[in-house]
Amino acid sequence: MNKCHTMNLNELRQLGAVRFQSNSQKILPGDVFVCRQGPNWDSHQSVDEAIGKGAVGVIANKPLELDIPCLLTPSFSNSVSLINQYYQYPQDKLMQIGVTGTNGKTTVAYCLNALLNRRFKSAYTGTLGCQYSDEQVELDNTTPDAISLLNLFHAMEQSGVTHNVMEVSSHALSQDRVSIVDFDVVVITNIGSDHLDYHRSRDDYIQAKLRLIDRLKPGGVAIINLDDELALAMIERCRSKARVVTFSMQDPSADMFASDIASSCHGGQFRLDYEGQRYAVSTSLPFNFNIENSLAVLAMLTAMDIEISTAVEMLATMDHAPGRSEVYPLQNGATAIIDYAHNYDSLRNLLDNVRCHSQGRVYTVIGVTGDRLADAAAIGELCSTHSDHAFFTTDNPLGVCQEALFAAMGSKAVSGNSSTHPDRERVIEHAVSCLMPDDVLLLCGKGPEKYQYISSNKNAPQPYIGDFEALMQAAGHR
Repeated sequence: MNKCHTMNLNELRQLGAVRFQSNSQKILPGDVFVCRQGPNWDSHQSVDEAIGKGAVGVIANKPLELDIPCLLTPSFSNSVSLINQYYQYPQDKLMQIGVTGTNGKTTVAYCLNALLNRRFKSAYTGTLGCQYSDEQVELDNTTPDAISLLNLFHAMEQSGVTHNVMEVSSHALSQDRVSIVDFDVVVITNIGSDHLDYHRSRDDYIQAKLRLIDRLKPGGVAIINLDDELALAMIERCRSKARVVTFSMQDPSADMFASDIASSCHGGQFRLDYEGQRYAVSTSLPFNFNIENSLAVLAMLTAMDIEISTAVEMLATMDHAPGRSEVYPLQNGATAIIDYAHNYDSLRNLLDNVRCHSQGRVYTVIGVTGDRLADAAAIGELCSTHSDHAFFTTDNPLGVCQEALFAAMGSKAVSGNSSTHPDRERVIEHAVSCLMPDDVLLLCGKGPEKYQYISSNKNAPQPYIGDFEALMQAAGHR
């Protein structure tokens, strides 16, 4: 038996670790298992499982006797610091761009990364996983934990990546998951209300979002949406530590101001005022809320010293993020839109915009995730009042009884204007069968996801055909 002892960097290097992993269920041969004593679970109890899966070493915070090298640190944060030294601080070798906001962060981050890849070697980390070079890595959370990030940053550095565009969630900021990262540029798309099941109050949620500004390098750039009601608080937080660039669709004093806006299901155009010059801008992203997202992308490109005229040209050929307002014309003259909208603010935005541009009826397929049970009544009411019919179905119940979710969604819904069924694929098939020319069908919540988290264990997802596949299968019968 080897007994844990105080760690040094040379001993860690001698293990020849392939990577570091704090989840014993995801250990692969050659990994080093990193223990953590959390509020609900002490992963020191999972060491045997990690060894059984091929761990070549263990980093622990309390003495253990094992048959493989076991190295001791006084705390999990010390373990992270040691791994950071082992990798030689790979995060500092990348230009780090952080994106947060209640809505729009995936669209902004994904699209920005796609544009940066035309000039640099860029990576994306967020809701859609981690993408760099030819690699696609699935992630458990929008923003991974510090150890997972270090593994990713090391791999990015090894493959020649120069920029990393990362979605930063309020959970990650609250839990200090990005404390190892100093950002060069950050953007806060907007701050509404979300995740109040986790945050004690809306103010706690707001303060979590604002912490992204605190992660800026000295002299970094903060992109601020001047139309957000919390814009002044964001700008105040930047005082003496960051250069502020503002954008707006309402306030001409913004650094970037959009006017003469025209948008539809198929894209948008606007006039941009920037540094005393005017530019005609077009984007393939649909609806007014994507004008706001387009302004954020333009501001970030200029913050990285890309000429505004070049940035405008790049924006015109920008593809949308998967599952974000993807528009599909159907053969019978109806339109289907797949959108990840799943919280109240994003759904309200989407429904308002669709209503403005729809000549026919609007049908909405929507579920509520188990961690949003408290929001289910408001979401059900919203979708039933803004749709000609709302189909309530399953969307990652996370161990919460689906009938309880349905009951909450229906508690304030318009009488007779909604229906429930747990089989999402069958619901989409039925909704498509209801469509007439000029009607619009919204498939909300899951975007490109091909799984359902039925139980609370995110390591055991159940396969799902996917909204796009379900739509195409149903539309083929029309």
